[in-house]
Amino acid sequence: MAVDRLIWKIILDFVTLCLLAFPLLAIQLWGTPYERGYFVDDESIRLPNKQESISEGLLAGVGFGFIVVAIILTEIIRDKRGSGIGEKFLNGSLIPGWIWESYVTIGVFTFGAACQQLVSNTTKYVIGRLRPHFYDVCRPEPNDSPLNLLGYIQDYNCTSGEAALIKEARLSFPSAHSSFAMYTAVFFIFYIQVKGKWRGSKLLRHAAQFSALLGAWYVGLSRVVEHKHHWSDVGAGFLIGATIAALVFIYVLKPKKYGLPGSWQDPPIPTNPLPRPALAR
Repeated sequence: MAVDRLIWKIILDFVTLCLLAFPLLAIQLWGTPYERGYFVDDESIRLPNKQESISEGLLAGVGFGFIVVAIILTEIIRDKRGSGIGEKFLNGSLIPGWIWESYVTIGVFTFGAACQQLVSNTTKYVIGRLRPHFYDVCRPEPNDSPLNLLGYIQDYNCTSGEAALIKEARLSFPSAHSSFAMYTAVFFIFYIQVKGKWRGSKLLRHAAQFSALLGAWYVGLSRVVEHKHHWSDVGAGFLIGATIAALVFIYVLKPKKYGLPGSWQDPPIPTNPLPRPALAR
């Protein structure tokens, strides 16, 4: 019966991730961003369009690869030290504890990443904020309309003919790059703080945490420098990613519930052990 529940848990986890992935795909394929107008004297959307140095594919590959390797290595080390969980049985096969823990943690990370992307992308399409390079990509031509009054242009046509680029130019807020980068960094920081116990240098763990945070910070800065986002887009992305990472780690992964060494709080060691019962004579 326990094995059946384990199999059903894996199946339900997979179905849940698929259900979260579907609206993400639907938004990307069929979503239409809100067509916001612009002020004639708005210089913040007249910057040149630059080639991005960190693509979505590169960021996703590095982010997932980094966290997967970190989780697997940490769980193997914990298992070797005897601080991991026990083995699991699945279809008569013995599964090492570190494999199961890695599966659970990676699954929770993926769930949180899907939630973070869904929040970021939905907001993008609803808000429709113009990117800093919007003018360069769209080349707007205002129409003779009563809507275009007081210097705010609402009725206009994009003359560049680049439909895909124009659509992307309306998706500035928030920065999904910054959101995912910060989500990955904060999740890693929490995970290593809880489970990454080294008997050597105490600074090693904190150096790894700072490096992850610095990497996320660099991703956000690159989006501003390359005219892909306004600074406030990046700030909002950081906030979304950090918040979801903290909520997912604390309330979904729930490492403290196991009461294991390396969890939120190590189990207390009794100071006055019970005396041994006297042997009957």
